[in-house]
Amino acid sequence: MAIPRGKARETILQSAEGLVKERGASAVTVEAVAKAAGSAKGLVHYHFKTKLGLLGAVMERIAQSRTREWLAALEPGSPQSAAERSWNLLTGESVNGVTLAWHTLLQSGDVFVDQSVKNIVNKFSRALGDAFVRLLKEDMHLAPTVPNEEVGWLMTAVIDGIGMQLLAGASEQELQGAYAAAWLGVLSLTVPRGS
Repeated sequence: MAIPRGKARETILQSAEGLVKERGASAVTVEAVAKAAGSAKGLVHYHFKTKLGLLGAVMERIAQSRTREWLAALEPGSPQSAAERSWNLLTGESVNGVTLAWHTLLQSGDVFVDQSVKNIVNKFSRALGDAFVRLLKEDMHLAPTVPNEEVGWLMTAVIDGIGMQLLAGASEQELQGAYAAAWLGVLSLTVPRGS
């Protein structure tokens, strides 16, 4: 079945994302993406030039979706519900392939992709830090004693590390305790607002 005109790029990108989530970036080939998308290999090259171009587009797509989901999970409301929503998101990412895709894309080793990865990870960390600080300020009336960026880097490291442990089969219950401890660590970096 041919891809409808005007939808080829999106169909190819969706197929590539699905394969990266299922197999990891290094196991995905242009041929496999073309087959999954129901397109010719040449059409993949037409839209993305190279496999690296395709993987860069997949990384950007996953990063945008991941950032939106994490910002929604950390919306102000109840800190406890934000912790629960974000824990559910973290465990869900290990099941739906986002963690596998994210980590295998981060490890691609290509200079062009590495620069894209650095930019994407920086954006994700900044957004995460801003979301955590907003939650602290609005719901808990606390002010961080470190820059937002540091809070973002800390929580990005925690999320990515726990995600890897979940992929490796570590106990979800133990990791949930570690995640809660990370939240307490962030709280220890605050003072009451106005102090």
